Amino acid sequence: MAEKSGAIKYLLGIDGGGTKTEFLLTDLEFNEINRVVLGASNPVNLGIENTFKVLEKGVSCVCNGVDKKAIAVFAGLAGGISADNQTALSDFLISCGFGACGNGGDTDNVIKLALADDDGVAVIMGTGIIAFSVCQGVRHRIGGWGYMIDKGASGFSYGSDALENALRCADGRGGSEAILKLVEKKLGAPVTERISEIYRGGAAFVASFAPLVFEAYNMGDLQAKEIIERNARYAAEMIAAGLKLHNAKNVKTVICGGLCGQREVIEPFLKRYLGDGYEIEFLQKPPVYGALAIAKSMLESTEV
Repeated sequence: MAEKSGAIKYLLGIDGGGTKTEFLLTDLEFNEINRVVLGASNPVNLGIENTFKVLEKGVSCVCNGVDKKAIAVFAGLAGGISADNQTALSDFLISCGFGACGNGGDTDNVIKLALADDDGVAVIMGTGIIAFSVCQGVRHRIGGWGYMIDKGASGFSYGSDALENALRCADGRGGSEAILKLVEKKLGAPVTERISEIYRGGAAFVASFAPLVFEAYNMGDLQAKEIIERNARYAAEMIAAGLKLHNAKNVKTVICGGLCGQREVIEPFLKRYLGDGYEIEFLQKPPVYGALAIAKSMLESTEV
């Protein structure tokens, strides 16, 4: 799959999710050369042809002026290992002419970045949510069954809760006036007049309302607090399930994804439900660096 690593001078990491796709080109020491961020690339949601279009544009922009034969690339995409997608994406990357290439799921990027080659629990809280407990190198999956099934702790869940709460307030069933005002400010119109727009926008658009819950919470809104408590409890259940697979109590637990930006709010709720003695790390580095690390390790595995 890869040429001799001596021919490779650059690394390209690609991290694709339900909201955005990040392309990062570096030298072999991870010094940034170029970075491009585009929209969603999940082939399960978009269809594989639309995913190809996103990748083609991103690769063209980020590799501008750089010989692709000198690049080792790893692309970890949400939905990238579903059905026949992994083979199709591999064929696409090979057709681009990279010197070495590999691909998998976006979870590969996060696990590599969060745990390296150690045991532990990695939780991804982005548009969706999924957790992996790694024990002696074996991955155990927890959750991550998609927005129609998973019911908490994801950007979609927070955004859906915000919209549901705003609509309850709008039609007189309670709800929070603070959340309603924030939702309608974002929509630029009464929420009841934007239902079609919300459904057309899909999971990523719904997830874009998640920050409003935290904004309302910081304003002292009690219903926003209830939303955060409910979602934090869901995440704590996933973490606890992963920790049960380990004998030691001080197992490394790392949380990654867009919701890491809300660490100051989320962390106390998580610790309340998990109890004492558990250390939780919130990873601020983007998962695309995990893709770069995998690309580098691909080269190391081909060295003679």
